[in-house]
Amino acid sequence: MFRKTMLTGKSQACTENAAAPTHESAAPDAVPDQFSRSLKTQGDAMVQYGARLLVLREFLAALCAGMPAERRGSVESAFRKRVDDLLCLTDDRQLPETFHTTLLAEINYYLGELKRG
Repeated sequence: MFRKTMLTGKSQACTENAAAPTHESAAPDAVPDQFSRSLKTQGDAMVQYGARLLVLREFLAALCAGMPAERRGSVESAFRKRVDDLLCLTDDRQLPETFHTTLLAEINYYLGELKRG
C-alpha cells in the first residue's frame, strides 16, 4: 500500500499495520506561528535593506553635489559605461518588470544628480 505524504506529495510505501498519520499530534497553531515568524523576519530584513539603500542614496547624492564640475563629466561617462554593462547582464535574465523600472529610475536619478550637482 502507498500513501502520499502531506508535505512532499510523494508516495511512500507503508505496511498495513502502519498507523495513518494524524493531525492531532501537531499543534494546530504551529504552522501559522512559523509562517508568521518567517514573514516578520523577511519583513524586518526588507525594512533594514530599504533603510540602508536610503542612506546610501543620500550619501551618493551628497557626493555628487560636492563634486567639482570638471570631474562630473568623467564620472558620468564612467557611470554610463558601468550602467551599460549592468543592463547587458540583466538582459540575459528574466527579471520582473518592477526590477527594470526601478533600475532605470535609479540610473536616471543619479544621472540627474550628476548634472544638477
